[in-house]
Amino acid sequence: MSGAEPAPDGLQHDHPASEDSHPDRPAARHCPLTLTIAAPVRMLNLELPSHPVYDAAELVWFDDAERGTGMLAFLTRRPDRVVDHYVQPGLRLTPEDFHLGGGSRSWNVTDIDPARLEIGPDGVVAAASFVDVDGRRIELDIDDRDGRERKRSSLLAPVSADIELPQSLLVIWMPTFDLVRVTDPPATIRIDGEPVETNRIPLERLHRQRIIKYTSDLLAVEVNRDGTRELGAGPGEVVLTPDGRAIRAVVAARDGHRAQLLLWPPLPDPTTLRDGELVTGRWGLQVDDARLVAGPWSARRSADRVELDLDTDTPWRPRGLPWLLRGLTRVVPAFRRWPTTYRWRATVDLAGPLTVAGRWERTAVTRRR
Repeated sequence: MSGAEPAPDGLQHDHPASEDSHPDRPAARHCPLTLTIAAPVRMLNLELPSHPVYDAAELVWFDDAERGTGMLAFLTRRPDRVVDHYVQPGLRLTPEDFHLGGGSRSWNVTDIDPARLEIGPDGVVAAASFVDVDGRRIELDIDDRDGRERKRSSLLAPVSADIELPQSLLVIWMPTFDLVRVTDPPATIRIDGEPVETNRIPLERLHRQRIIKYTSDLLAVEVNRDGTRELGAGPGEVVLTPDGRAIRAVVAARDGHRAQLLLWPPLPDPTTLRDGELVTGRWGLQVDDARLVAGPWSARRSADRVELDLDTDTPWRPRGLPWLLRGLTRVVPAFRRWPTTYRWRATVDLAGPLTVAGRWERTAVTRRR
């Protein structure tokens, strides 16, 4: 992050109350921002560069009390990037929570047998078989375990680079990320009985890895889901300044992970702004100790309305990636640049019941392919 940034260590540092807000403002009670973090899931993702119908596939394994236990499979179609979803019976999922690519094409509760996605210290085992909406059998069989413990990296997934009509700022963070190793027998993907190639990295004989991505703890963080809601009724714990007059952060925690939407300087309660008053600052999203998205914020009151804006302007700056992933994130600019292509516009209505209505939009679509 750059400029007037949030504190680099999140909420570990307190700030003087004299810098927080006007001393005569009442305590902040109305937060217009929301933040959620979902329980971690396992994920395996691959791209299909030569298939005439599909250009990507993904397996997600859920195992939590809220959503149940089982597999969700995605198939993304070319060229419009719409997604077919295949859900194992018993999972408690809704299409609204999986708005990816060009949007949802179909949502199908179907048998997936086998359905396996296990990640251990020495690799991944993945198996899935199901029939798509057009009657094709989809089969996937991967086992790259070799008995040697892997050294894994952290990665900001470029999923949001492909979302054309966002319903939130969706940030997919993978604290432990890896690529499938080349093994014998090799990874097998078949569609309608025919083998399908995945993307390859040059010099495969040297590095022995494929662009088949997996993680044991994918974290989905959402900032400000689109829509209209009661002011202050959204998810996330609001953290106030020491004097209680402004909002320092919104925090969401789950299963040992912590997401923080940090504001610097803190955002005054919108209801306390004076007519014509403009306040500005910067905001940043941090997940655990990784700083992922940042940009300027502003709030301006005009009569009984407050116009609130969040913009993004800071590319992701990965740290500690091995040479292969470092090269991949440079060759595919969307990995680093997509966090600069979102903006949120919201209106706080102070005339009647206090509400905030907002929506996200893309300033550019940064394809990852």
